[in-house]
Amino acid sequence: MGVAVMGVGIHGCFPTSDGLSYREMIARAATMAYDDAGIAPEEIDGAVSVEEDFISGYSISDEYVPDQLGMVRKPVYTICGDFLHGLCSAVMQLQTGRYRTIVVESYCKASNVLEKDEVLHFAYDPVFDRLGVSPHYLAGLEMQHFVHSGGATDEEIAAFAAESRSKGLRNPLAPYGAKLTGEDILASRPLATPVSELMVARHSDAAVVVVLGVDDIAFERARRPILISGTGWASGSSIIQRRDHSDSVGTAIAAGIAYEEANIKTPAMDADLFYLSDLYAHRALMHLDALGLPREVLPDVNPDGGSLSMGDLIEANGGARFVDAVLQLRGEAGTHQVEDPSCAVVHGWRGLPTDSCAVVILENDGRTQ
Repeated sequence: MGVAVMGVGIHGCFPTSDGLSYREMIARAATMAYDDAGIAPEEIDGAVSVEEDFISGYSISDEYVPDQLGMVRKPVYTICGDFLHGLCSAVMQLQTGRYRTIVVESYCKASNVLEKDEVLHFAYDPVFDRLGVSPHYLAGLEMQHFVHSGGATDEEIAAFAAESRSKGLRNPLAPYGAKLTGEDILASRPLATPVSELMVARHSDAAVVVVLGVDDIAFERARRPILISGTGWASGSSIIQRRDHSDSVGTAIAAGIAYEEANIKTPAMDADLFYLSDLYAHRALMHLDALGLPREVLPDVNPDGGSLSMGDLIEANGGARFVDAVLQLRGEAGTHQVEDPSCAVVHGWRGLPTDSCAVVILENDGRTQ
């Protein structure tokens, strides 16, 4: 059973959003998504919420979600991971035939978190890995391994970060877009050597909502549905001492599953757009390699500026990339629209200290015209 994107909504991204609660942000994004999908909330069969109590600051935080989505007394299933992990789960639920429409939601209110690095510290093993240093130390080790293994040079990583910030200048949703050079990136404050401050995405607040439907209802009701032709997710070892820090095994496995499902043989030729998690600049290049993509496609990576320009949305990062991919395939991305794309590869990563990744393939198969 095929699944398609019926509508998308994003409210954000803001370095801070003092005037709105996270519930109000979700409600706005949901209203946008339902209007875009041409469907009413009461017609949705269930929801997938992507969030964690610890980051939200509430116990059983998903209990605060149904009202904003119009899901009162309807099933709400929670995923702790990246938005794309939740989206893959929603696709599977639709393919069971039990549901015909599902909404996927995630948000980030990082401005509410006083000590963001302390939250990241808690993700590490408390005995062996939660060291008395910056929790970004693992990113520094990864970049060292990646560079020393020949994956990229410091200059290439810095150039990618500078180009990503430049792309953000064309995206009105990117608060961290800037005109920088590779030299500016390398000269910025050291965070976890060799990772510098401008190689790392700063936090933003946003809410993302996506409406999915099975083939018949999606292509009957939605204004411009986009087909989900492949999904895959996987994790590298949870024991960081056993990982190859120059590679993303989770990305490679997830991509293989998604490519096979979408019948993609040569991703660089079969797809036009590529969205990669770039919470750290070196990670984007690692993910590029793990996806089996050559460096020649870098100009087509993250036309929205990625997390480096739009901000680190924690669980919602993959959602922001996903929404932009849908808009690009519709020809509705605005000032940073790419010319006539037909297929997008969207990648999500849960962030340090994991290697937990997901890949989704989106296609404009001609029925959306």
